[in-house]
Amino acid sequence: MKKVFVLILAFGLLNSGVAQAFDWFGGRLSIGGGYGYDKPKLPYAFQDQYKEARMWTAHTKYFIDNDVSFVVSYADLQAKNRTSASDLHFRPLVGSLRYNLFHHLPFTPYITAGAGASFNRQENTDGSVTRWTQLAAQGGLGLELFINEHTSIGVEGLYHNFLKKNRNSYGLPSAVAMLNLYFGDGPATRRAKEEAETQKQRADAAQQQTADANARAAASGQQVLAAQQLSQAQLDAAKTEADRKARDLQSQTAQAQAELGAIKQMIARKDLQPINFKTGSAELLDESHAALDKIAETAKKYPNLKLRVEGHTDSQGSDGYNLNLSQKRADAVRTYLVSTGVPADQAVAAGFGKTRPITSNETVEGRAQNRRVEFLFFLN
Repeated sequence: MKKVFVLILAFGLLNSGVAQAFDWFGGRLSIGGGYGYDKPKLPYAFQDQYKEARMWTAHTKYFIDNDVSFVVSYADLQAKNRTSASDLHFRPLVGSLRYNLFHHLPFTPYITAGAGASFNRQENTDGSVTRWTQLAAQGGLGLELFINEHTSIGVEGLYHNFLKKNRNSYGLPSAVAMLNLYFGDGPATRRAKEEAETQKQRADAAQQQTADANARAAASGQQVLAAQQLSQAQLDAAKTEADRKARDLQSQTAQAQAELGAIKQMIARKDLQPINFKTGSAELLDESHAALDKIAETAKKYPNLKLRVEGHTDSQGSDGYNLNLSQKRADAVRTYLVSTGVPADQAVAAGFGKTRPITSNETVEGRAQNRRVEFLFFLN
């Protein structure tokens, strides 16, 4: 039995590099089973007659949410007779509840408790079999390690207590190595679907913006037709004023972008600290505030311009993870800018994940440069 547990532990360690944080249990169905050993705790009169023996178990789990699942399990626990073939078999069919202690890591410790009926039999030395049924209670704790979103292995310690028969109380603690198969959408599949839905919403928004632009263009065309009825002098004056405003806005855009470049140079000279986050998080470090305050001052000087906050990551991790992290970081920077007085409708945030590197991701220095937040002023 020790070899089985050692093999499971080694297999789990070898695969821990690809295991995923399994943060989506809810609504999923799982089946599994295990093999192990039990050690009987029998009434005093039987203690010297029976010793530990093999056991196996099979179960079906349905996860109500990420923390709680309902489990139906069936096991065959054997108490082996030391001197004869008169073995005891306890076969409990139990309904129980399982509670995950936490579920945001590749491994999940849990506790379980339940009750049911046990269909027992004793193999007598004369070849006959004695059968009886009694109530059974079950409790235990375990550890589950997820290899991928559909497969896990684990170990579980259980204690079965079989309520008294003929004033005798039976208890069997056991340890079992387990394999579980999961059905339904797991974390990666659900994240991909969410990302696809997000991309669809963005595409729909872009399509709506195009439709609005076309509508504005059509309305503008109608205005031009109406304006043709005005005198040529009025048309020339209106065109001159429009050109002046366009040049002014273009000049403001160039000037605002130049000021962003000056702030970037200050960061390069270490006059300002760069914009940094806690590792693997979208939480801004306090050292980033000084540079963001200067960017906020620049944005407030040009209220007619939009400011886009762009989040980028290196190539470490999956596409979905990096895209999600870059969007959250861009959102965190936008939130800070708004808190300093930048109008909420002036600043927008966009995450590009690892799709726009500025240098190679093959070196530590290159990856550090690719993990960045950039800013861009543009006309509304």
